[in-house]
Amino acid sequence: MRSNSIAVALGVLGVVFIVVAVLYALGVLQILTSTTSGPHYKHAVLFVVLAVASFVAANFARPKTAV
Repeated sequence: MRSNSIAVALGVLGVVFIVVAVLYALGVLQILTSTTSGPHYKHAVLFVVLAVASFVAANFARPKTAV
């Protein structure tokens, strides 16, 4: 089942993951961490991977046009 709305939702989710990754890399966002000092690069990398996975899923979810 391919739907344009699902593809758009996955794209938006990917953008949200990118924003969260940047906030973690800058040390602004400290959610789900045991310490509150400095940036958390492992979390930033995780959210970048989630963003890439969301963009790939969005690519597969969008309807393809016939040529």
